[in-house]
Amino acid sequence: MMKKIRVALALVFWLGVTLLFLDLTGAAHAWLGWMAKLQFLPAVLAVNVGVIVLIVAVTLLIGRLYCSVICPLGVMQDGISWLAGKCNRDKTKRRFGRFHYSEWKLGKGARYGLLGFFLVALVFGMGTCVQLLAPYSSYGRMVTTIVRPLVDWLNNVCAGWCAAHESYAFYSVEVWMRSLPALIVAVVSFVLVFVMSWFGGRAYCNSICPVGTVLGLLSRRSLVRINIDADKCSGCGLCERRCKAMAIDSKNHTVDTTRCVDCFDCLDACNRDALSFGLAKKGGNADTKDADTKEAGAKAGGNNAGTPDQSRRSFIATATALAAASVVKAQEKTTDGGYAILEDKKPYRRQTEICPPGAISLKNVEQKCTGCMLCVSACPNNVLRPSSSLSSFMKPGLSFEMGHCRPECHACSDVCPAGAIIPLGKTHEEKMARKSSLKIGRAVWIKDNCVPVADGRSCGLCSRRCPAGAISMVALNPDDPKSLKVPSVDDERCIGCGACEHLCPVRPFSAIHVEGIEVQREL
Repeated sequence: MMKKIRVALALVFWLGVTLLFLDLTGAAHAWLGWMAKLQFLPAVLAVNVGVIVLIVAVTLLIGRLYCSVICPLGVMQDGISWLAGKCNRDKTKRRFGRFHYSEWKLGKGARYGLLGFFLVALVFGMGTCVQLLAPYSSYGRMVTTIVRPLVDWLNNVCAGWCAAHESYAFYSVEVWMRSLPALIVAVVSFVLVFVMSWFGGRAYCNSICPVGTVLGLLSRRSLVRINIDADKCSGCGLCERRCKAMAIDSKNHTVDTTRCVDCFDCLDACNRDALSFGLAKKGGNADTKDADTKEAGAKAGGNNAGTPDQSRRSFIATATALAAASVVKAQEKTTDGGYAILEDKKPYRRQTEICPPGAISLKNVEQKCTGCMLCVSACPNNVLRPSSSLSSFMKPGLSFEMGHCRPECHACSDVCPAGAIIPLGKTHEEKMARKSSLKIGRAVWIKDNCVPVADGRSCGLCSRRCPAGAISMVALNPDDPKSLKVPSVDDERCIGCGACEHLCPVRPFSAIHVEGIEVQREL
């Protein structure tokens, strides 16, 4: 029964989080957005104390239930491992399991080394390193860059069929690739996770994932865990072969709680009722390292009471590092900056990235964004896309080739779980009012590209379509009453929405483009 409940909850969370990235209507976020906020790393970056305390308390109580229920990448690993078991040609392994316990000292060293690197990157703002290792972000990139285009294409097929039968239950959407570098990273991550899960079950979760390592350290002190009754156990190894975390040593009747993810597969495997899930018992239920230490101390006749508790030291060090990271992130909520130095050149590249509305500043995005691409997936105007530059790799930035950032839209600020993009208000009216007056960039006119200058024909499309009324048409030659008019940008009214750049008829490079600003402000 416990396994069935766990599987049911895991499927609900996995489907819910996946739907957040595949939602075409925007309605899923109103009902399921809380699932993204329950993810561990976004909660730490957003300084969401309630979620952090909840996850830590659950882990200290019953172990790594987060990894087997809430984490979408963990649930995906379970699915791949289950499929591998079903496809195994060896009937014995298919029936009784295919895993074996091992000390795996190299894996232990790698997981703690990666955790240390991850904490250093988190504290010092090395965003690219953080988002490459973060499990929720990796899953989000896989779904957004690999699965989302397929879903959009299938939606368009349904829309075409419905239109042919005079039904409008579906509407066509643009099918496009968000970013080639992001797609490559997502494909490499998926292949790595797939191979490790197919052959090693939870090998990725217990050797690479930093969240799994942190929760594994906490679970060493969990009150409720898998217990093995040595008097009932016959040492048959059925539980060990079913454990995809490779945490059970059936010969010594021990369970490595740092690896155990509370999947409860072992409870179904045992036919002698030797395994139970309850309060931790003394001896035989701690992780293998503690058990070996106790056994060696008993043989030597020593007293372990005076030996330093290495697990407690690891726990305190990890908790201190996470607390320090949270304090640093809280202090970085207020930042300062200025305008970038602009150069009138042709062709142009943005001197400063344009941050999503509500991102506060470039520094806030660089240090808090995990690159999950939930905002990119949620953008209905196809304006947001992951950056390809090394300084802001896979961070969201605005690009106006396919649309512009409409003043009434605030989808990206509503869905970000990490605090990289903060909500613009509580009500829809408040969000629209603030969005319409929030300056995220400024328009820059390129004289040589403009139609009146280059072709000698009148245009004025940017002025007519500017939602902020920041562009007016002035005479190119003030002394000539018949002079063609060219755009003039009022920087105090421009909000950087990109409507002018998107609608400018000049190709391949617009005659007017938007440059980002270091710190967003309200006009």
